[in-house]
Amino acid sequence: MTTSLRRTPLARLLTISLCIGAIGIAGCNKTDSTPSAPAPAPAPPAAAAPAPAPAAPAPAAYTPPSAEQLYQLVAPIALYPDKLVAQVLAGATYPDQITAAHGWLAQNASLKGGPLADAANQQPWDPSVKSLTAFRPVLDQMAGNIAWTEALGQAYYNDPADVMNAIQVMRQRASAAGRLKNNDKLRVASAATPRNYAPAPDVQPVYAGPAVVEPPPQFITIEPAQPDVVYVPSYDPQRIYGEPVPVYPGYAYTPPVEVAPGYSRGQMAAAGAFTFGLGVVVGAALERHDWGWRSWDVNWGAPRYRDRDRAVPPAYARPAVVYNNSTYISRSTTVVNNVRNVYNNNAPRGLPPGAPPPNFAAAPGLPPPQNAQFAQQQQQQQQQREQQARQQQAFMRQQQEQQQAAQQAQQLQARQRQQEQQERHARLQQHPQQDPLQRQQAQQAQQQAQQQAQRQARQQARQQERLAQQQARAASQAQQQQAMQERQQQRQSAQQEQSRRQQMQQQQAQQQARVLQQQQAQQQQMQRQQAQQQARQQQHQEQLQRQQQEAQAARQQQQRQQAIQQQQQQQQQRQQQQAQQQAQQAQQIRQQQQQAQQHAAAAAAAAAHRRPPGRPGEPPKDQP
Repeated sequence: MTTSLRRTPLARLLTISLCIGAIGIAGCNKTDSTPSAPAPAPAPPAAAAPAPAPAAPAPAAYTPPSAEQLYQLVAPIALYPDKLVAQVLAGATYPDQITAAHGWLAQNASLKGGPLADAANQQPWDPSVKSLTAFRPVLDQMAGNIAWTEALGQAYYNDPADVMNAIQVMRQRASAAGRLKNNDKLRVASAATPRNYAPAPDVQPVYAGPAVVEPPPQFITIEPAQPDVVYVPSYDPQRIYGEPVPVYPGYAYTPPVEVAPGYSRGQMAAAGAFTFGLGVVVGAALERHDWGWRSWDVNWGAPRYRDRDRAVPPAYARPAVVYNNSTYISRSTTVVNNVRNVYNNNAPRGLPPGAPPPNFAAAPGLPPPQNAQFAQQQQQQQQQREQQARQQQAFMRQQQEQQQAAQQAQQLQARQRQQEQQERHARLQQHPQQDPLQRQQAQQAQQQAQQQAQRQARQQARQQERLAQQQARAASQAQQQQAMQERQQQRQSAQQEQSRRQQMQQQQAQQQARVLQQQQAQQQQMQRQQAQQQARQQQHQEQLQRQQQEAQAARQQQQRQQAIQQQQQQQQQRQQQQAQQQAQQAQQIRQQQQQAQQHAAAAAAAAAHRRPPGRPGEPPKDQP
């Protein structure tokens, strides 16, 4: 009996020591273990099962901008023709390709019309980016405001309905202010569903929350006045809509090069009026490719479906960009909200997670664009962030496992102490008549067990202290690594900012050169127009002089004819007078002859009365 009582506390004490030591050793081993294969802790299997692979934190759901932010975002392009709006919205989902296409156009500035379209068709770009190469001012605007372009593309990609409703709201404002109306370059009308439009059955999921911008009661369409010539309107987005609209943060408006005759740029901007550049011919040169001007359109939806959060409208009633009579679906991996991969027209899905972004080719023999380095830096930053997230998750798991182990050890010790007390109490009740020696031995064993427990508690405290120090060192190292990563990111951001500034300076220099070229071309055109106008004025003056000379000659001829007629009339009058005089003279002569005959007859008669009758056959004799 004495032996069993003596061995029982010692065995129990040895068991407790071994358990605590195993727990401490397991905790120490977990400090140096890799995150991918942690050692299992003495806990339920469901809680101790390690994750199959470390994963980054789940991305947050898409949060759409406010209505005012959407108005600011779409203000620079809301008054473009519908087909151009479709190309801009689709191209904005590929900001990296916009930058690449802008640099490629600068390197191939001599390409025009059909050769430009053929060369763009060889590039690995989205059809929307290829079609935008025909509209260099628009591409300049998008590349020069790349942050705005990316924000526009992200908004359209995730929430096309609110973006396109915001465009209609801005058109309604411009129309109410009297700025949007028919002219010789644009035609404004009521919207209708495009002909032969068939919504795509595999559209990507989009924002389905409450409507940010309700559709207006009537939609407005804008089309070129000439079917084969497109004039891109240029306007100040802050003034064109009547009430001033705040400029989207970071957006830089470039005033137009060409203005209306008789007005300065300042006058046109202050008046909030349209200006137009040279027309872009969109005939056979672009239509020989399937991404030409007529391949694009816009479906503005149906005004009656106003409460999108109450009832989902049918596919044909949802606003969408239309490409080749079907819903356009972007395959961009740049503006996606990191929730899904999408595909377009049964094409392969986007790049897998962690894959480098595509490096878009430039013209043959030319250096690659700068956006490849920028994309590589972004990829490195993303990998660093993922690695840091994995390290933090592993550190948190390690802390949780250590805390669980410590709690389990404490619970085990408490249960063992409680069990020992219960056993001692039971023994005391069973053997109240124990001799003093046995009680003394039991007390000594109990004291030894308590001392051993205290030593183990101190050892465990030291182990926990070392563990806390290791955790502190690990946290300090993680902070230092995070600080180094932040400094590296800052350096990379500074390099990117410097590269972006250099690129912006190059773009500004190129734009200034183009502006100068356009100004020179405009001046030459104005000079030609002035020369043509002067030639027309001179020709008109010469024609007036000839007409005046002819009129004067006609008047002189008429005067001569009138003089001749007067002379003829005078001659006729003289002839008539002479004839009258001759007739009068002849009449006078006849009268005189008659009078003479009468006098002669009278004299003969008188003589016949005075002489005597003569002899027969003898003539009468005249009286003396």
